Amino acid sequence: MVDAQDISLPGLGRILRVQEAPEVVAALSQALPGWPLSVARARGLAPAIRLRRSRGGYLQRSPQLPRGLELPTPASAVCSLIADLGGECLDRDGSLLGLHCASVEVDGRLVLFPESHRAGKSTLAVAFAAAGYRLFGDDVLGLTREGKGVGLGIAPRLRLPLPQTLAPELLDYAEAHAGPEDARYRFVVPPGNTLARHGESGPVGALVLLERDDQASIPEVVRLQPGEGLLQLLSQNFARHAAPESLMAHLLPLLQRVPCLLLRYAEPLAAARHLGAVLEGDESEAGQGESDRFVVARPEASPLSGPVPAGRRWLATREARSYPLGRELFLIQPASGAIHRLNATGEAVWRLLCQEPLSGEELGELLAEHFGEPLESVSEDVGWLLAGLADAGLVATVE
Repeated sequence: MVDAQDISLPGLGRILRVQEAPEVVAALSQALPGWPLSVARARGLAPAIRLRRSRGGYLQRSPQLPRGLELPTPASAVCSLIADLGGECLDRDGSLLGLHCASVEVDGRLVLFPESHRAGKSTLAVAFAAAGYRLFGDDVLGLTREGKGVGLGIAPRLRLPLPQTLAPELLDYAEAHAGPEDARYRFVVPPGNTLARHGESGPVGALVLLERDDQASIPEVVRLQPGEGLLQLLSQNFARHAAPESLMAHLLPLLQRVPCLLLRYAEPLAAARHLGAVLEGDESEAGQGESDRFVVARPEASPLSGPVPAGRRWLATREARSYPLGRELFLIQPASGAIHRLNATGEAVWRLLCQEPLSGEELGELLAEHFGEPLESVSEDVGWLLAGLADAGLVATVE
């Protein structure tokens, strides 16, 4: 076999064969500083993942890419191979839930930054490394049922070109520790022990959602309801075929005990230092998001028929399974797998309708008195809420 090498990785064994592309093997080794690979001459049947030189660069095949994928550069080949290797690692360890997030260690606990479109989680992860914090990853983290994060030992990857609005210190760090790169991406390889090893774990201490705002003069940290974090993790995980109940069992205990925060920022290095100071100090310094006033979250797509008649009586259906989280409630319909989120007011309505049939008029009077709000506006909002619950099949009319 011409210039073919088999690569083995801890936890996966002999998993990858590379033909006529030693430069890809070298680049892959650089990009996996915490997941050391072993290279040997190819032997026997080819492993599950294969890559060979082609006219356009390289051709990769794997169980996830049966038709093959053309890759133009060694860096792009490494990006694709790491995606397959990381997925294979999580699939083989059934006890781990793979989360699409960046993760750093602050004061002995992991801070998770779930994926959010172009919010800059990878750049922020590198900024934390530049600020002296230890990095667990910029894209994937394993989560145990006990709430510990497990690193894969993969170097972070930045999109190029780097914005010149980044702090000079961060630009210098990304340049000084540059790994494999091409015109689109650069791996940044943190030195020494500043990247967690493959399989290294740590307790999760906070979940932080990101909001990139170029107009923010200084970074701001705001405390959110834990439901915001749960929704993000429910949508940003790699358990594509897991039942919603299984995901809830894995994620709900975590969100019940760790704070959920929002980091609003413009420049990543300043944001990393500010958030680190908040987390290492007193979390109460974070501003408060939602107040305790009367708020009804109307359905995203309001029913065409409008709010339900105030005199019609309703009762909660018995099929939905409920999961309380803070001042909110998540409901799962087993038949469809649909997940619904109710805020504090929605939860109060649901609890009341689980006990006895009530009309919108009766609910409006109870809530208006409890919150000290005008009856007319409360009743209208309750009508919309009931219409949304009815459309979702969570409540039914009672004759």
